[in-house]
Parts: sequence; C-alpha cells; structure tokens
Amino acid sequence: MKFFKSISDGFTLAEVLITLGIIGVVAAMTLPTLQQKLDERSNISALQKFYTEFANATNLLIYDYGEPEVWGLKDNDQDSSEQVLNLYKQRLNMTKICGEGDTTCFAFPVYTYDGTEQKITESQYASWALKSFVLNNGVTVFFDVNEGNFSVFFDVNGKKKPGRLGNDVFAWAVNGKGKIVRYTDSSLNGSGTDEDYNYAFEIMENGWQKKY
Repeated sequence: MKFFKSISDGFTLAEVLITLGIIGVVAAMTLPTLQQKLDERSNISALQKFYTEFANATNLLIYDYGEPEVWGLKDNDQDSSEQVLNLYKQRLNMTKICGEGDTTCFAFPVYTYDGTEQKITESQYASWALKSFVLNNGVTVFFDVNEGNFSVFFDVNGKKKPGRLGNDVFAWAVNGKGKIVRYTDSSLNGSGTDEDYNYAFEIMENGWQKKY
C-alpha cells in the first residue's frame, strides 16, 4: 500500500487553491505593514536631509547677515515675512512660492498624530504672514515670523498623504541666535498641541529613529 504521495503525483486543484488562499491572506496581512515601514523610513530620511539643508542655509545666512535677532523681524508683519522668505530663497532651492491666498503649496487637511483633523484653515496657511513654498525635492514649507525669531512648518513628502503630524508633517523654531529649537507656541496648532509639532526632535534625539 502506498502511504505517501510522491512528488511526481503533483497537487490537486483543491490543494493549490488552498495554498494560494493562505499566501493571499498572509500577503494581505503583511504587505500594508511593510509599506508603512518603507514610508516611515522614507519620511525620516527626507526629514534628516531637510534638517541638514535648512541648518546649512541658516548658518550661511547668519554668516552673511548676522543672527535672526538683528534682522529686525516683527510679529505679524508682512515685511518681516517677505524678508525671511527672500533670505532663504538665496540658500534653498525653491521651485514654487505661494503668495497670499494661494493654498497650492501645502496639502490639506492636516491631522494630528492621533488622527484628529486640524482646525486651522487653508486661508490661514495662505495668508501673507505664513509664507509657503515648495523645494526642488518636493518638501513643502512655510514660515511663521515672530518678534526676532520664526517657526518653520513642513511636509517632507509634499502633498502626498497622510498629512499627519509626526508622520510626514513636522515643525521647529529658529530662535534669535539662529539655533533650531523645539516649537513652543501653540497659537497655530488648532486642535493640536506643542507636542504634536515636536516629533522631529523626538526622531533626532533617538538617532533618527521613530520610537513613538
């Protein structure tokens, strides 16, 4: 009596279908996780590159014009917003600049890390006080200028989804000495908190790894 099927006997159609079904289920369970990990690494890499690029640009501007505290920046001032934009235009490769009322430089809506939609409106992002632009690598950025310092908000994968703080949207501030520091003003956060805007530092301080 033949107790075991030899390899030459092959598989029945039912066995093949069952095997393919199992493979399909496993793939459906693992592929989204793999894609999420790939997207995460891509976003962190883009964050690291933008940090280096922005820090270098800031240092060069300080060498040319002094520290931001001597730039004469004023809070909620159109001339100050134009000034910061024009300074960084010298050192960053901007391919598009969005003026007042132009909302095409930033993706909407923006969500907090836990998925809550931000209450800040497109018109607020597009106002003259928030100068936005697109870099040649696709990163979208806008400045919020304050008295003697300014904040930087950016989306490392441009207008692609998810538009989520701590995932592809980050922020930091540049203090009067030109040092990149944590963002601490919640006036623009809408339903978010200062913590929502400081995930970039969480990643940097963990060796460019996401541990939250």
